[in-house]
Amino acid sequence: MTGPAGLSLTRRSVLTALPASTLLLSSCEQTPSAQALLEGLVSARELNRAPAAGIVVMRDNIVIAKASAGDAVVGERPFSTRTALRAASISKVAVALTAEKLHRDGVVDMDKGVRTWLPFYPSDTVAGKSGPTLRALLSHTGGMKDPDVYWMPLPGSIESLLTYDAFKDSTQFEYCNLAYGVVATALEAATQRRFDWLSRDFVFKPMGLDVGFNWSGVSTEKKRAGATLYREFGTGWAAQTDDRDMLRDTEPFILKDDGADLRNYAIGTNGTLFSPQGGLRASLIDLATLAARLKYAPELTRTVWSLNQTESNGVHDQRYFTKFGTGVQIHPAEESLWPGYELWGHPGEAYGLYSGAWYVPDLEISFAYAVTGTPNEPPPRSTRHPSLNTFTDVLMEAVIAAYEASPAAR
Repeated sequence: MTGPAGLSLTRRSVLTALPASTLLLSSCEQTPSAQALLEGLVSARELNRAPAAGIVVMRDNIVIAKASAGDAVVGERPFSTRTALRAASISKVAVALTAEKLHRDGVVDMDKGVRTWLPFYPSDTVAGKSGPTLRALLSHTGGMKDPDVYWMPLPGSIESLLTYDAFKDSTQFEYCNLAYGVVATALEAATQRRFDWLSRDFVFKPMGLDVGFNWSGVSTEKKRAGATLYREFGTGWAAQTDDRDMLRDTEPFILKDDGADLRNYAIGTNGTLFSPQGGLRASLIDLATLAARLKYAPELTRTVWSLNQTESNGVHDQRYFTKFGTGVQIHPAEESLWPGYELWGHPGEAYGLYSGAWYVPDLEISFAYAVTGTPNEPPPRSTRHPSLNTFTDVLMEAVIAAYEASPAAR
C-alpha cells in the first residue's frame, strides 16, 4: 500500500546512552563476509537487486561491525550506516520510549484510559467508558483497527478519524497504525507540547541523537545527506519519499491544506502530523542506539500479548506477530529472526523500504538493518521467519556473520 510521503501505510529507564558524537568504531567494523552479502543484494540479478542496503551491530554504544552498499540517492552518492532514512515502523519504538519517559516522570500513566487526555475519544467502544489505556494502544490491544486513511492534514483534528471504521468488536491483538497517532495526540494534550518536540527533548536529545520525526529537529547537513526510498516501475527506480527536493527543504515535512500554518497548530488535536507510526528519520547507527535503550525500559519489554496455541486471540499474519510488549515486538528465542535468541525491537516496511532494529538481551548487543527499495518483483517471504523476506533474510545473515566475526563474539 502507498500513500502521502512521510506516512507509513503498512504493518508495522535511564537515559544513559552516550552521545552519538562519542561513538567509537572497532578495527573490524567492515566485516568482509557481511559486506559481500550486501553487495550481492544490491547487484545480483537473481535477487532483483536493491538501491542500497546496510547493517550495523553495536555493544555499549560502540559499533563493533557494519557494512553498506549502494546509493543513498541513485546515481549520486553512496549509502552508509550514518545516512538518515525514513525508518518506517521502527518509529513506534521511539513513540513508546517517549511515553515511557513521561510515565516514569509521573506526567502520564500508561495504564489510564486515553479519555483522561482526549475527552473526544468515543466512550462507547469495546475498550469501555474511559477508552483504551496508552499501554493497550501501544501494544495493539486497544480495540482499534486501521481505516483506509489514518492521517489528518493540518489544520484537521484526529477526532475526524475516530469513526466506525477505526474500531473493532474485541480487544484482541490487531496491528494498528492509527493507535500511535492517538497516543501522540494524548501525550501532546498531557504536556501541551508538540509530539515532535516531546520525542526530541525527552528521548533523542538526551541520547545525543541527530534524528527526528518527519525531519523535525534533524540538522540540515544530515538531512541533505539523507536517503531516498524507492520502488521500481518498469525499468527505473521511482522515488517514494525523501526525494531531492524534500531533502533540500529546510522545514519538517507535514501534510497540510493550502494556507495552513504549523505555527497555528492547536496542540493536542492531531498527533498524526509527524507520522508517529512511521516517520522517524534516523541512520542505522541511530536506530541500533535506540534499540539498545530497551535494555533500560522494562515497562516496554514486558509481554502484554502472546499468541495462544490455537492462534485465535489476534490477527497474527501467519505468525508474523507472536508476542508484543508496549510498543515493542518480541521474538521469543524458539521463534526468532536470530535462531536461539530473544529479540526486542521492531521491523519496518513502507515506501519500498524494509528495515529492522533489535536488542538481543542475551548477547547485550543491538543491531539495525535496511534495504532502501523494492524492485518490480517484490521479494517473497523468507523461510527463516514470517516477518522476513528474501531481502531481509540476507540482511539477517549479514548481521549474524558480522557479529560472529567481531571480538564481541569471542
